[in-house]
Amino acid sequence: MLAAMLLALALYLAAYALCLGLLWFWRVNRRRERPPVAPTLLRGPGESLRWRLQRLDDALLLHAFGAAFLPMGVFVGGLMIALNLPAADRDAAMLGAFVLFVLTLFFSGRWMLQKFTLRRDCHLGLLGEKIVAEAIAPLAAEGCRIFHDVPAGPFNLDHVVIGPTGVFAIETKTRRAGRALAGRRPDEIVFDGARLAYPWGEDTFGLDQAMHRAAWLATWLRDKAGEPVIPVPILTFPGWNVTTTAAGAEVQVVSPSAIPGVVRNRPPSLAPAQVGHIARQLEILCRDVEF
Repeated sequence: MLAAMLLALALYLAAYALCLGLLWFWRVNRRRERPPVAPTLLRGPGESLRWRLQRLDDALLLHAFGAAFLPMGVFVGGLMIALNLPAADRDAAMLGAFVLFVLTLFFSGRWMLQKFTLRRDCHLGLLGEKIVAEAIAPLAAEGCRIFHDVPAGPFNLDHVVIGPTGVFAIETKTRRAGRALAGRRPDEIVFDGARLAYPWGEDTFGLDQAMHRAAWLATWLRDKAGEPVIPVPILTFPGWNVTTTAAGAEVQVVSPSAIPGVVRNRPPSLAPAQVGHIARQLEILCRDVEF
């Protein structure tokens, strides 16, 4: 009787998993439907993160089912095997099934926690990209062109600003606050020209990346757009007060609200025709979002 009940439960779980898989497949593939006219759009702030979040959400139900029912399936399967063994071996088999169930439960829960953490981090990063995009939006009324999430092969440039005062490659780092050490403000990052001092310690997080992104853009502008322009690397931290104690650093480290000032205060270096030409080339690169 018990074996029949376990078999029925196993069949139910298999049928449930099949139905859930079909539902997930339909949800993902139904987005292939398109209207008669489907123009491609420019990338918005954090476009890559938005797509990553969407893929995580698409698979979240399937992940939750797997994490919840895999341990149960392992336990039921182990019990069914134990019940078909001789009585002398049954207790040991049941104990093994229980141990395997606990291990599967632990690793399934840990795997699901990683998925939730990844989604939380992506959401925080997307929010940071939007904060920076809102901070630099007023520059558009001053003759600047702004592009977000510019594709650059294996990575993306978070924001690119082209204006009369040059080209600016903006790298956004959205970091959560940690416990502040004695004598340090919990909301301040101090840049001394070489290192970043956070409330909990010091590192160079983001500096090399900002320079690398700007160097890639300089090469692209020279080779693809035919403009020998050296972009200004900017590193910004949404939600933080950034203080710079050194002048003339290669990377400008500022709060998002200070970026327009960095752009405005540099001397003019590009003619309107150059701004338009670079903007057209970047628009071709960034116009790949399907309707």
